[in-house]
Amino acid sequence: MTSIWKNNRAALIIVALTVVILGGIIQTMEPKVWVSIMLSGATLASLYFLVASGLSLIFGLMDVLNFAHGVLFVLGAYVGLSTFLNPRLLFNTLPIFFVLIASIMMSQHLGRAFWSRITDTRTRRIATVVLLAAAVGLVLLALRGFPMRALNAFNITAVGGLVTTANAQDPLALMLRRLLLLALGGVPLGLLLSPAERPEEVSLRPVWQTALIAGTSALIGILLLVWRDSGEVWMLALSPDVRFILALIMGTVAGALGGVAIETGLIRPFYGNPVTQLVLTLGLSIAGIDLIEAMWGEEANPPMPTPSLFNESCRSDSIIGWFSEHCQSVDVVGRAFPTYRLFIILVGVLVFIGVGLMLRRTRLGMIIRAGVQDSEMVQALGINVRRVFTMVFALGSALAAMGGVIAAPYLGVFPAMGSIFQLQAFIAVVIGGMGSFIGAAVGTVILGMARAFGDHFVAAGIDLPFLDTVIKGSPAIARASTVLIMAIVLLVKPSGIFGKKE
Repeated sequence: MTSIWKNNRAALIIVALTVVILGGIIQTMEPKVWVSIMLSGATLASLYFLVASGLSLIFGLMDVLNFAHGVLFVLGAYVGLSTFLNPRLLFNTLPIFFVLIASIMMSQHLGRAFWSRITDTRTRRIATVVLLAAAVGLVLLALRGFPMRALNAFNITAVGGLVTTANAQDPLALMLRRLLLLALGGVPLGLLLSPAERPEEVSLRPVWQTALIAGTSALIGILLLVWRDSGEVWMLALSPDVRFILALIMGTVAGALGGVAIETGLIRPFYGNPVTQLVLTLGLSIAGIDLIEAMWGEEANPPMPTPSLFNESCRSDSIIGWFSEHCQSVDVVGRAFPTYRLFIILVGVLVFIGVGLMLRRTRLGMIIRAGVQDSEMVQALGINVRRVFTMVFALGSALAAMGGVIAAPYLGVFPAMGSIFQLQAFIAVVIGGMGSFIGAAVGTVILGMARAFGDHFVAAGIDLPFLDTVIKGSPAIARASTVLIMAIVLLVKPSGIFGKKE
């Protein structure tokens, strides 16, 4: 007991003070009020955690602060919304990515043979510039005139108005020409992204495995393009529950692929150079939102429809009753609380348990934890640390994108939603301790509760027992409460609640 107190004195003091303050505030409220506020705080905490957990994993293993993490949150929300309401956009854009990825994968095997023949530094620089110019030129030529806004005009507020699918999408022959140009553009990209290390340092997959994966990817892309009309009709005929599951899967996969692209294209060439990584990811956070606005528009979209499990206009007396009634709300201590928010809380808890078990009980988790301590030793044991880095980046990005899909029915979908959640996630990670997964969870709970009670404080005020009047605050106080908590925690323990001194 003494050792626990010595090792975690600051953390225990912070937790005790939080409990005392929260208990004092709750004592002045009716049970139905503070329970509702705490559930609202838990809802926000779950969404914060889906972003903060990925940030914590990436920083803990790779020492990378990814300022583009919020873009992945927004990407997941928009991809999920398109999957649910506008599948024609996916059927016309996914083939582009599948074919491009297949071309890049195959040409990476040519990269080592190509670069091994160029030994002069000046010649390598010239070759890099030429390859980059060729890749950019071919990709831009392939996507020139692509009808993105027409494909996205699936509601009355979209730019260009409502456009039928036949008029919105390119003819099949034109799309096949675009794919051919993209396949050619992927060759110089693959050469640029090929590993610079010797084969004994970083090995690639056998050629036949890469060919199989790349061929399957290209085939899927072409089939999606050929079946785009019938595929759109089939998806829109599915039940809202199935489409929601598909939206969740597609949004999460899009985030994972986006994370792989960021790690391989921007982060990997600059390991050991944190300033460059920060500048690149910060620039990507701006350019990424601009790209999303160019694809989906700047206007805010209404909330994505919820599954039928949460759609009935009624109020269940209990959770057990909700399983048969599928009401929009459930009675919690005499007050209605939306059942979809309970679903968000459940997702956050399940992700915490699942990732925690993965880190503690699986071989991958053991490698990740070992890599956090000494990545060079893990590499010396014959483990491809680079591949582990990519997997962790993909996992963290997928969690953020999944959070965007989960938040879409709750908050709506708009480009600025990523920056809001990214800021809160960074604050939560700092509060909990950089690189600590448990710390990220604790930090998000603290922030979620602080924001929920802060909003209540602004709306209804707080009746403190030693004052005769109700104290109310401005909305700025609620927004600033999270920053204030971070400042207090850092004053008590600069490394965060569960952080460790270097």
